[in-house]
Amino acid sequence: MSAAAQWLRTRLPEAPTRLMDVMLGAVPAEIAEIPDALAAGALGLYGAVLHGSGCREDALALLAADALLTHAFQAQAELDPSRIEDLARAWGAEGRLGRLVGEPHA
Repeated sequence: MSAAAQWLRTRLPEAPTRLMDVMLGAVPAEIAEIPDALAAGALGLYGAVLHGSGCREDALALLAADALLTHAFQAQAELDPSRIEDLARAWGAEGRLGRLVGEPHA
């Protein structure tokens, strides 16, 4: 289990099983930094939602993506609060999330 997956499990023991499964399934094991792994998982899910049907089927993925991005910032605050702005710049509207939503969608 990756460090990010362990981090999620220890902080969210009461999370609904389906939500946790989607979150854990989205977090890439190859990214060592917990905040970056959580943010990468969130962006993967946001990408799936952007290319999804726009219907109820996308709701769980959207909820999981929002939770992962929120927890990425929580993890960064716990590890090194002075780098929260760096995380926001890398993964937020000016970074990868901005590029993701700027891509053409079907």
